[in-house]
Amino acid sequence: MDGLQPARAVRGRMAQCVAWGLAVQALHVAQGAGLALALAALLRQAPFAQALPWLLLALLSAALRAACVWAGERAADGVAQRFKAHLRGAILAQIARLGPAGVPGQRTGALQQAAVGGVEALESYYSRYLPAVWIALLGVGALLALLACVDPATAALLAVFALGQPLVELLWLRRQMPATSGVFAAMGAFGAALLDALQGLATLKAFGASGRWRDGLARQAATLRTASMAALRATLARTGLATLIGLGGMAAVLAMNAGRVAGGQLAPQALLLALFLAREVFRPLDRLEKAFHAAWTAGGAWAPIRALMAAGPAVREPLAPQPAPEGFAIAFERVGFRYPGSAAWALRDFSLAVRQGEFVALVGASGAGKSSVAALLLRFFDPEAGTVRIGGADLRTLALDALRARIAWVPQDCTLFAGSVAGNLRLAKPDASMDALRAAARAAGIDAHIQRLPQGYDTPVGEGGSRFSGGQRQRLALARALLRQAPVLVLDEPTAHLDPAAQAHVLRTLRQLAGRCTVLMAAHRLETVRGADRVVVLEHGRIVEQGRPADLAARPGGAYARLLAAQAKEGRP
Repeated sequence: MDGLQPARAVRGRMAQCVAWGLAVQALHVAQGAGLALALAALLRQAPFAQALPWLLLALLSAALRAACVWAGERAADGVAQRFKAHLRGAILAQIARLGPAGVPGQRTGALQQAAVGGVEALESYYSRYLPAVWIALLGVGALLALLACVDPATAALLAVFALGQPLVELLWLRRQMPATSGVFAAMGAFGAALLDALQGLATLKAFGASGRWRDGLARQAATLRTASMAALRATLARTGLATLIGLGGMAAVLAMNAGRVAGGQLAPQALLLALFLAREVFRPLDRLEKAFHAAWTAGGAWAPIRALMAAGPAVREPLAPQPAPEGFAIAFERVGFRYPGSAAWALRDFSLAVRQGEFVALVGASGAGKSSVAALLLRFFDPEAGTVRIGGADLRTLALDALRARIAWVPQDCTLFAGSVAGNLRLAKPDASMDALRAAARAAGIDAHIQRLPQGYDTPVGEGGSRFSGGQRQRLALARALLRQAPVLVLDEPTAHLDPAAQAHVLRTLRQLAGRCTVLMAAHRLETVRGADRVVVLEHGRIVEQGRPADLAARPGGAYARLLAAQAKEGRP
């Protein structure tokens, strides 16, 4: 969090907030003094003309104060907007830096709550609470100094109460904070569970589990309510305590000075001034009290944001990136890899060389390590042992953008973003022409369907691509990868959701790419690998067999032959 330096980003505007707040405080004092002196003149039965200037001072102060309050609110809004832009920019940059590995142990909903609700909570801390602290320190100090010039005894008594109020509240805060700091954590947990329910509503309905999930959400909502009510009780009690101290201070001033006036030790005019200005001593403290809830909430919001910002990425940019290589041969050299937080090896002593322009298919049971090969090649993770190379260069020596610009990827679970079909395709190549979009879509076998849509390539895809079937989304992802025209194409189960006709079209496209780019494809369906130059069979993160598909199929008792037999028994080619 230290690297964020949020206060530095908004300190200029915060200074404006403090300046306007002090101006409002000064005008409150001027209004109080004007009313006190006007009342003193009227009480001693002076001509109204003597009271009139003081009344005009009070009226003018009230009018100017309204303008200063408006300007102060504008300044506070400026702090809030600049702070949110700064912090959200830092959070989004950190999430992008962390990459697919994310934050270990953090659910997506909790991260979303930190980036949205947490930022909203913290902006009030910087736009309201911190300026209120400085206004209280400077405003109360200046007013006590002014009162000391009028009546030192009154100033000393008020100083005791003015200093006592934050001291007592601090002790109260220390006692109550442990019981209330879980509000934001409970909010994050509830938000994460709710997001899971919304994303998986169809699954919950299909398995009749929506009632059980609803009960779980209700329990989490009850936990959130309990934590919120605990915070509210503590906050209200603190507010009552602050009000009691403020009123007690003014009552003490009145009691002390009433006796002094009766004994002739204090002029009535000084008494009125002391009473009117005593209220102004506690006004900045009241403002601080009202802003305190922002600070309280921010205390819980900092923790998840700090954890997010403190997380280190799974991979780091090299300090001195090497020039991008000319060639695109791929090599895995005795690679060992485990996913963060897992004790099991995804790949172990894994070595594989893929020639430039070669079409290599990776096959094996689920969990054999096929997707891990793609993840390491894209450098979403770094191996614990060994080296991954492209064009002879260690991936860890290449700039991430330069590496990924040379690789097009079709993931097993493809993602479409809110926007049009064309917008989703242009993620791969923002300046692509419409002709290029259509050519890529035809190669992926999806152009004809897009043309039938109401707005063609300008048709919105819906949330998560809801307007398209699983197979259509997969073909859109393939079109996006082909549009990139990268020299390396990585595919993870590219035909998993396709019907036989669409699968045949995609396989023809892949065979046409042979020799023009390096293709690395992970596949479950073995009929999709028949056009590959080489098949690599994985078991438990190791290569157990490799060769041409026909040669492996003819090898009795081989790993590939066993996979073919198992799929034939299941009724698949």
